[in-house]
Amino acid sequence: MSLFGAMISGVSGLNAQSQNLGVISDNISNLNTVGYKSTVGRFSTLVTQAATHTNYTPGGVQFHPTALISKQGLLQATSSTTAAAISGDGFFLVRDTATPGEDSELFFTRAGDFKPDDNGYLKNTAGYYVQGWATDRNGQLLDRTGAVTSSNSSAAGDLQVLDINSILTAAASTTRIEFGANFNADETPLAGTPTTSSTAGIVADTTDLTTLAGINAGDTFDITVGTGAAQTITIAAGETLNSLAAKISALTGVSATVDTTSTNHTLSISSTDPEQTLALTDTSGDLAALGFGTLTTTAAFTPGAGNIASGAITANNTLPITVYDSLGTAHKLNLQVVKLGQNKWGYELTGSTATGQLDATAHPNGLIASGTMTFDGNGALKTFTDEGGLSRVDQPITGITWSNGAEPSSFTLDAGTIGQTDGITQFAAGTDANGNLIDYTTHFINQDGAQAGTMVNYGFTEDGFLQVEFANGVKRPVYKLAVATFEAPDSLENHTGNVYRQTRESGDYLLREPGLNGAGSVVASALESSNVDLAEEFTNMIVTQRAYSANTKTITTTDEMLDELIRVKR
Repeated sequence: MSLFGAMISGVSGLNAQSQNLGVISDNISNLNTVGYKSTVGRFSTLVTQAATHTNYTPGGVQFHPTALISKQGLLQATSSTTAAAISGDGFFLVRDTATPGEDSELFFTRAGDFKPDDNGYLKNTAGYYVQGWATDRNGQLLDRTGAVTSSNSSAAGDLQVLDINSILTAAASTTRIEFGANFNADETPLAGTPTTSSTAGIVADTTDLTTLAGINAGDTFDITVGTGAAQTITIAAGETLNSLAAKISALTGVSATVDTTSTNHTLSISSTDPEQTLALTDTSGDLAALGFGTLTTTAAFTPGAGNIASGAITANNTLPITVYDSLGTAHKLNLQVVKLGQNKWGYELTGSTATGQLDATAHPNGLIASGTMTFDGNGALKTFTDEGGLSRVDQPITGITWSNGAEPSSFTLDAGTIGQTDGITQFAAGTDANGNLIDYTTHFINQDGAQAGTMVNYGFTEDGFLQVEFANGVKRPVYKLAVATFEAPDSLENHTGNVYRQTRESGDYLLREPGLNGAGSVVASALESSNVDLAEEFTNMIVTQRAYSANTKTITTTDEMLDELIRVKR
């Protein structure tokens, strides 16, 4: 055993306790530092030579400061809308410059006391600028080129300094239109396109048609509705215009009427379904003798044909709606409907093609979209289809182009829930509170667009978005905070400014969206307090002081023993 070894061991104890007191002092001094992570002192033996049964060589003690970086601090509310805290794992990514280059170092911190500088860039108290992804209006992450990306495929190069001045004025183009209205179930359905006879001198109920030139008893002609089978009409002896009309009306899908209001009585034939064509086949020349010039009619209403937009047919009801394009310009559109048959309606969404309105080339007669709606026996919406017969439920109408230079619009028509009466319904006409008959009722027409407005407020949301609010009521996410997670966060390297550096022991950082894939969630308008426990620090300080005193006793005792040894030689 060496007396000097005992003394050196005592000195190592003094050194270790001194460092531990430094740790405690640092913890206490940063008691109110936002996001500060405390450090605790740990000790290990220092062995200079293995002990045996007859010999022991003192080695002393080694000090190991251990940072409690992964220990969550308490969250405290704050009035700042640009403050944010992380509840759970992860760190904010920050840089020490507002204009980082490709080689600029990334730092990691839990200090989320961000405020805008003179240029609008968000930085914390230590002067580090927070990083995140730019987003589109729907909150989708964007890379540096403006393309949609994800946190899994994104690199740190896609991150940007959050700038509250990135959007000072904004307009919101309409993306969704919601209708709540009732159509009159008793409305007379649209008739098919008729073809009409024109031969003069016929009296509807007395003229025997077989006396006319070219018409004989037993003659026949065929009537075909749409793609259905041909149906044959046979002229009987003594056939009149009225009896012929009754015979034709008895066929499936065909209607015939006689007009006796004019001098020359005429016969009109049409399909009962306005979406179907009607074809007459004059096998014996009787139709020509009756003066039918048109043997094949067009459908009165065809989705996509623009029958209402062109004025060919008149709508039963019109629901006006104002929408906004990407420039914030208002446009008046109309949802026009016409009853096609039992529980079935056709619709066309139309607008103006005047200067600055719809592009007339892309939208002839102002037609934007069309299709059909059907209702069940309870008046609820049953189907809502587009021009091609595909369901329009939650499907946007795309390619709406304007002539004022605005970007093409795309929006969804929401007519309500299928099977429910929360949107467009079909019930018979009713009365209002004053007893007035109401054929059609509009309950609501909502749309989400707005004209241009300037920024009035900004702040973080619970999803980690930096959201800007404009005077027109529009709220738009412009950035989303990025969160970095590590395999061993306690192995990060501490750095001035309450930030950490990545080390080999900590592992590489992984970019996460807040609250996803193991990353903690962002708490808006809150700050994470220091995780220092003051009572524990005071206790440790007392223990450290006693340990330091004990080590000094070791040294003084050793010194006294050396003094005794020296006196032996005297």
